Amino acid sequence: MLLLLMMTLLAACGRLDPGFGALLYNVQVQPDAITPNADGATDATEIRYSLRRSADVSIYFENEAGERFYFRNGERRSPGDYSVLWGGVVDNTEVIEIPGGRAEILSRVLADGDYRWVVEALEDNGNTVTAEGTIALSDGMTEIPELHNFAVVPQTFRPNQDGLRDDWVSISYYLTKDVDTVQIYLTHPEDPALRYFIAQEPNVVRPNEQGYHEYRYEGGVDLNAEPPPDGTYEIVGEARDLAGNRVRVTSELTIEEGGKPRADVAQGEIDWLGEVNRVVGVPLGQKLCFSAVVTNEGTVPIRTTGPWPGQEYRFSENYNTLAADGNEEWFQQAGVWRFGVNFDTTGVDFPFRWAVGRQEDLERRVIDGREQWYLLPGNSGQVSGCIIIDEKPPVGTNFWWGGLIHEFVNVANNYIDRIVVDVGVP
Repeated sequence: MLLLLMMTLLAACGRLDPGFGALLYNVQVQPDAITPNADGATDATEIRYSLRRSADVSIYFENEAGERFYFRNGERRSPGDYSVLWGGVVDNTEVIEIPGGRAEILSRVLADGDYRWVVEALEDNGNTVTAEGTIALSDGMTEIPELHNFAVVPQTFRPNQDGLRDDWVSISYYLTKDVDTVQIYLTHPEDPALRYFIAQEPNVVRPNEQGYHEYRYEGGVDLNAEPPPDGTYEIVGEARDLAGNRVRVTSELTIEEGGKPRADVAQGEIDWLGEVNRVVGVPLGQKLCFSAVVTNEGTVPIRTTGPWPGQEYRFSENYNTLAADGNEEWFQQAGVWRFGVNFDTTGVDFPFRWAVGRQEDLERRVIDGREQWYLLPGNSGQVSGCIIIDEKPPVGTNFWWGGLIHEFVNVANNYIDRIVVDVGVP
């Protein structure tokens, strides 16, 4: 009778204390044969186990040669019941040679064969409990996707819309097989969690299909956004197939003087010589003159070119005619900023243009063997000029105004300080 009472009490204690008994129990791996090829039939097995106390859990597989492959490695688990599907994939740190460079295999499907599976639980006191069995893999999708000839051109990029080395970066590769997902992104080695994802250009080949792929990275400035801070970044390409084989390739990209350029005419004001109540009277054959101050309000230098402040135009001329007279750099240039004067019946948008500062206001640089001029962030440039009204403007000409032109990008500031110019008889 006493023995029966003690056994009843012990059983009750076991029910009341979840920590009483074996640390690891109810371990099952079913089915014990899988075909990890993403065809939807027996692609994975279910691994189930229970813990009575907190422990570090490892799940690994050993082939017939004794090589060990971890699915879980020392991961902390609380008491409870656990279930996870395993499709033959294990983490991998192998680096392989591929055309055009190297690739890092992040995970892969194990080769066909018989494996010993082990579920291991390690308690804080050092007590280790294991359970094991066997599983067979066959007809597995073991071919690794590869991104051949992964190229980043150019590898130094200046996303500041100055027209020099800032058009876009080409990222290209050849994908060797159809995959589930492909990701291309920019990341900094010191903060790999921060990623700037890049979308693929429209192509005959879809992003996850075998074939040649190209991406164009513009730094975001064309979308009116600030690019990543200056520095050297990794361009990363990752591909993963349906079975879980995953590979990564990398290259470098250095960003210099990146930023969205911004400039304005100081106080939005132009000093029109002779202006009275928004009207300037100009006798035929005389000059319409002005002066203004342009300020770089952005974080990057802005590039400019002549005609230089003080330049005089005839009404019948424009910046193209001046450029054709031996100043080829005065033709329109992608990325160049200039101050312009426009009127409402002109056939050439902003026909009269000047640099956004005198040479003494600017910084001179030699880039790719050519002289370039920049207005630095926070600095201002003085602009002035005259237009000789040597012929009567077209009928219907009423308004004149100034503007800041970012050539081949946009008119950054338009309709500045609009006036009426009354052209009269001398």
